[in-house]
Amino acid sequence: LSEQEGSTVTGKVPVMTPYLHHATVCVFPMRTGYGIKNKTLEAMAAGVPIGASERGLEGLAVDGDALPLRALRANTAEECADAIRRLLDSAMLRQQLSENGRSLIESAYTWAIAGQQNEEAKTTPAISK
Repeated sequence: LSEQEGSTVTGKVPVMTPYLHHATVCVFPMRTGYGIKNKTLEAMAAGVPIGASERGLEGLAVDGDALPLRALRANTAEECADAIRRLLDSAMLRQQLSENGRSLIESAYTWAIAGQQNEEAKTTPAISK
């Protein structure tokens, strides 16, 4: 893939932010791991449209009948290629995912919201049986 014109494969990087600010799309074809992925949240916060596997989107409300489309799901190599193709071919789709993903971060995943949830958890009595 790194030999393809216009494509950059970085592998592991110490900080994603500089790469995200130059990215047209971000793809997370993850096969392992559990829970919400910070790299997915970071890409959405930067407004980068995302294509990702179930593992890359785990715990995030990104699609569904009652939700705005926030990312493309891609679990196979074919789906991943299709998601990349769709994103690169459609500036309107990229814009939609960028805006909707960023909106999700601003409404549910800021440090202020995390702090508030932490404080609420500390003051909520534990349920015992």
